[in-house]
Amino acid sequence: MLRVDGAGVGDRVVLGWDAETAPFADISVAGWRVVLAPVATLAWAACLRAAWPRPELTHFPGVPFRRADVVSLCASLGADEDTVKRAVDGVLQEAYFVVAHGDVLRLGPAVAALPAVVVEGLRRGHHLLPTLDAEESAGKQERGGDGMPALEVGDGGQLAGETVDEYLIRSVIATLETARVPLPRSSLPMLADPALRARVAAALGRCGRQLLQTEGGNWITGFLDPVTDALVAEGVGTLGESERAVLALVLLHTVALPRAQGRHRHSRWTGESHTVTLPVLASNRKITKTAISAALRRLKGAGLVAEKTAGRYLPGPALDRLTAERSSLLWEDLVLVGRPDGHLAAAIRRRRQQVAHPDRDAAVPGDGSERGLL
Repeated sequence: MLRVDGAGVGDRVVLGWDAETAPFADISVAGWRVVLAPVATLAWAACLRAAWPRPELTHFPGVPFRRADVVSLCASLGADEDTVKRAVDGVLQEAYFVVAHGDVLRLGPAVAALPAVVVEGLRRGHHLLPTLDAEESAGKQERGGDGMPALEVGDGGQLAGETVDEYLIRSVIATLETARVPLPRSSLPMLADPALRARVAAALGRCGRQLLQTEGGNWITGFLDPVTDALVAEGVGTLGESERAVLALVLLHTVALPRAQGRHRHSRWTGESHTVTLPVLASNRKITKTAISAALRRLKGAGLVAEKTAGRYLPGPALDRLTAERSSLLWEDLVLVGRPDGHLAAAIRRRRQQVAHPDRDAAVPGDGSERGLL
């Protein structure tokens, strides 16, 4: 978290990656990063060079520059002028890469939050940025743009205490932790190295997390089971009663029933694409349609439910973060919900009672003493 005050952007607080957790630039995951279109990228490069003409000086706040100069430069390089204008006035300002004061632009607060490793990469490739009038801009930045001396930066040496491997490990963890779906092995080839994979797992373990691999060989992270138990005991991050009920209904209609009918043959919750609609969920008269809609919104925000198309719901990607043990418990919960008086449900209750209280006799089936995920 960084507070940016002055420099033409006002008093703002912005979030950004720090040096130890910034995602590794070579990790390319389709759909994971938000990237700029080619013309917007060219416009952003021209803005950056205009505000930061000399790489040995600080990149932020830089000096003011004219919107017309950026548009003219990009047009001379073959970009459509109207597209450049839309990029400068639209996505670059919406992302706070630049801020505008009339026709005068300055670098925005998002630039102040760029991690050191990104700034160093930009500094090394500074000579490749499209330039306006380098000599005039350099003179402005030496005076700080406002008549003040410019802030000099250091020698751009290696990040304090960080080796290449350590940075790579932290970047892999940041990528996995922010991914909404399991990442394919081809996107994280470094995890094929057992030594590096062990170091990633050890670093995650110190945070109460673990590295998980799906049946298809893809990678994701999740909580360690003891940490999950502690969080549940404290009521941290758990679902409310209505959310649990609606999640159970979604899983019953999209996984349990299709599996019983032979249409769901995958062991993963997200392995098939069977969906359920709101009217079908609302056929359960014990929960109102309004409560179901509100619960679905919260479940979608948590990644536990997704929408294949508008109004058609299916299990969400967060279920892929369950360990094998937790996934088995969730399957058992569906048995308890779907056929609570059956022999299998009675066996599940007895076993759970014996695990929870090994010195006591098993609870009577159907007494409601079980405590499952749902």
